[in-house]
Amino acid sequence: MDNRPVFTVSDINQYIKALLNRDENLKFIYVKGEISNFKMASNGHFYFSLKDDKAMISAMMFSSYAAKNTFVPENGQEVVVFGSIDAYPGRGTYQIIVYQMQEVGVGQALLELEKLKKKLKEEGLFDESRKRPINLYPKAIGVITAPNSAAIKDILFNLKRRYPIADIYVFYSAVQGDNAAKELLNAFNIAQTYPLDTLLIGRGGGASEDLSAFNDETLVRALASSKMPIIACIGHEIDSTLVDFVADKRASTPTGAAELATIDQREILEHLSFSIQEMEESIKGMVDDLKEELSSYKEDLNQSILNMLRQEKQLLEHKRIALEALNPENVLSRGYTLTVDEKGLPVKIQNSKPGDKIKTIFKDGALTSEVKEVEKK
Repeated sequence: MDNRPVFTVSDINQYIKALLNRDENLKFIYVKGEISNFKMASNGHFYFSLKDDKAMISAMMFSSYAAKNTFVPENGQEVVVFGSIDAYPGRGTYQIIVYQMQEVGVGQALLELEKLKKKLKEEGLFDESRKRPINLYPKAIGVITAPNSAAIKDILFNLKRRYPIADIYVFYSAVQGDNAAKELLNAFNIAQTYPLDTLLIGRGGGASEDLSAFNDETLVRALASSKMPIIACIGHEIDSTLVDFVADKRASTPTGAAELATIDQREILEHLSFSIQEMEESIKGMVDDLKEELSSYKEDLNQSILNMLRQEKQLLEHKRIALEALNPENVLSRGYTLTVDEKGLPVKIQNSKPGDKIKTIFKDGALTSEVKEVEKK
């Protein structure tokens, strides 16, 4: 043996099951064939095979789906089933897990629907790249559905509960019957003339055969060109109509559509409350920072004033000392004298003449004398 890994049988079967489960082409498909080996188990499950003139495939329908079947399958009966391919690792076999079953005739319509679905998909009408986001803060919302229905009551109630400030425009139409597709298209065209942020289209629950209006090709193509995002709410968990695929968003119920179309006002209030709290904390932090900064400035200012006063005090002291040094009394205390005339003005030699009365001031007294002679240099 070489160095390649050795797998167990379980490994191989589990790997094959994973491959089948990842293949989108094998999920939710329609298969036409003749029933053989039919058996209904005690728990309500259907076990049978589907065959044509060249091949056979095993099939199983769980009791939860089988209970909704409108007829009891028989060997030799030609049917169209809707399901997904899956593997059973324990036996190393694959089978189709059936969700719905229709007798041929009814089943033929399903095949035609699948053919139309494939064509529209190839044209790109269902591409995720063309899906638009929903404005959760709409000014106006449009609703296309039947009048006096549970669907419109649910939608209006939940829109008003969640986002009461939006304007709501209702465009009534039949949602089943021969004229339903035309009425839905007409309601859609009218809705396109309104300044809507979002348009809801749908109905409450119903039987699969009642949903044909929402598979109308003309309606689907019109919805693909909508000016505003579309939310489909057909109200059917198992069946997906073509309107579901072309819509920007899909809700399984009218209530779910209202929730997709708006944000809950309680979330807005919570967000505002949180924002106000954050703002208050931010302002408080700014005020605390300013107080701390002002306190720092105050300390700096006080210190600066003290420094200035100290410098001025030193300067005044220097000037006082200088003035003190110039004080005549201080000069006299060092042994000098000051001579003044009768007016008390210092005697100048050029202004003096014999006979003038002068006073010579000492530190501890004064002498009065008369000028006898003036000697000039």
